[in-house]
Amino acid sequence: MRGPGRIGLTRMDLFAGLPERDLTLLDSRLPLVRWPRGAAMPEPLGRSDHLFVVRDGRLAMFESTAPGHEIMISLLDAGAIYSTLGDAPAASVTALEDSAVSPLSGRAVEGLIARYPRLGRNLAELLSDRVAMLRETVALVSEMRVEDRLRARLYQLAERFGVATRDGIELRLELTHAQWASLVGASREAVTTAFSKLRASGAVEMDGRSITIPWEVVRAREEALSLAAAAD
Repeated sequence: MRGPGRIGLTRMDLFAGLPERDLTLLDSRLPLVRWPRGAAMPEPLGRSDHLFVVRDGRLAMFESTAPGHEIMISLLDAGAIYSTLGDAPAASVTALEDSAVSPLSGRAVEGLIARYPRLGRNLAELLSDRVAMLRETVALVSEMRVEDRLRARLYQLAERFGVATRDGIELRLELTHAQWASLVGASREAVTTAFSKLRASGAVEMDGRSITIPWEVVRAREEALSLAAAAD
């Protein structure tokens, strides 16, 4: 039985196009590992040659820089995946909320793809999307000013997690300033200052940890992107 927040396989891009009846059966057989917020990664979720499917909650994926600083490179909501398939090392992942993850061994993934070739294409598309997002993230964190990096990150996350409201696009990520600092590769103090500048300029509105990008700001950015594309 699924928990109240647990997402079913039929709603996941990874399993799009597969028979619903088969997915219901698979859903009942997949292991489910609970991961409390802030707890160490459960051992089954870091095993080699596995695909991990986020079923509930939110995870953060990190990468260490040469000086040893950690940058949060990705947020993983229900339906997202991460992988140690092949020789890929285990990712540095943290549970930002109480979460649940289903691990699939490489052999299980091979068997599913053999039976459902569409699953192989879905997996390739998801991994391609992840690569594209990481390329974009590299470009974002290369911006010189913390304010510019933070603004770019806000737009990136709004496209993936934003909710349209009357006042603009709202981000309800519940991240602390320290976590935002990890997202943009800066100090907590620098990010706090950058948020203050964005609020003062009207680029964002904040209510606690909820952040809204006003519609006029969204439209101005879209027009700028359209002009830049036309110039190219």
